[in-house]
Amino acid sequence: MNIHGIAINADAGVLDGSLAILRRELDYYRELGFTQVELAPHGAGAIYGGRLDQSRVKEVQALLAKYSFRYTVHGSNPLNLMSGDEVDRQGFIASMEFTAAIGAEIMVYHAGRYLAEENFLFASQNHPTPFEKEVLWEQECTELQKMGDIAAKYGIRIAVENARPYLNVPNYCYAESLEELARMIEAVNHSQVGITLDTGHAYLAACHYGYDLLAGISRMGPYVCHIHLHDNFGRCCASWEKKQYEMAAMGRGDMHMPIGWGKVPASEILDRLPQYHGSITLEMRPRYREHYREALNNVQALLG
Repeated sequence: MNIHGIAINADAGVLDGSLAILRRELDYYRELGFTQVELAPHGAGAIYGGRLDQSRVKEVQALLAKYSFRYTVHGSNPLNLMSGDEVDRQGFIASMEFTAAIGAEIMVYHAGRYLAEENFLFASQNHPTPFEKEVLWEQECTELQKMGDIAAKYGIRIAVENARPYLNVPNYCYAESLEELARMIEAVNHSQVGITLDTGHAYLAACHYGYDLLAGISRMGPYVCHIHLHDNFGRCCASWEKKQYEMAAMGRGDMHMPIGWGKVPASEILDRLPQYHGSITLEMRPRYREHYREALNNVQALLG
């Protein structure tokens, strides 16, 4: 592996559009020794209704210029190229514009969902048929090809992230399967479209569906251009469970803990990616903010 740096995510909910809070967080990350930061345009308050606020982008650029970090960008979680909604397409393009504007090279995109999170409560009525899923899969493929062409103009890469599973809505997203995500990237066949491997999501899905985690990592390995590294206990939860302080006590859900706290086999996963060149983002929930230094130290030790 050739690791270019270790990043921490600037949690969008913590920032909530405040540049004062972003400044505070960047100071903290620098003090801890991080060299890179993953930033979201919606966290920085730079995107509304799928379009960039150019004046806010300039303010963000001026703030980031005061630091020596390198950056990656995480697009808004609800972005979904399967939706057919023009706001999703506009928001995707705006996120790429933001990526280029702050000098980042990677934009993370949560893989398209057959059934979007906002419709989970209506899953029994609205869950697509196998035929409808094939149509949506082809739509995602075509849209990613188009977005890849735009990404090439901006000099950035789109990194499609594998999805976490939920107890109440099985198979809502093709990218719960690492095999299916690799198949999508092969079908897209675009130099600017790769994969973000989210280790926590992959472990949860492997435990939930019973697939071979390390075989899946090897299958998608050639396409991985970004990594999210965090820990959990491999115990899936329902989509409506949000109280992290309760879920953590029971070891359930997408916990986003520091590596070493749970059961994600991080060393074995990274060993399956010998060709990887890029950064690693420690994607932590803000409840672990006091432990960011420990998270960084754990990964540095893991990498040797």
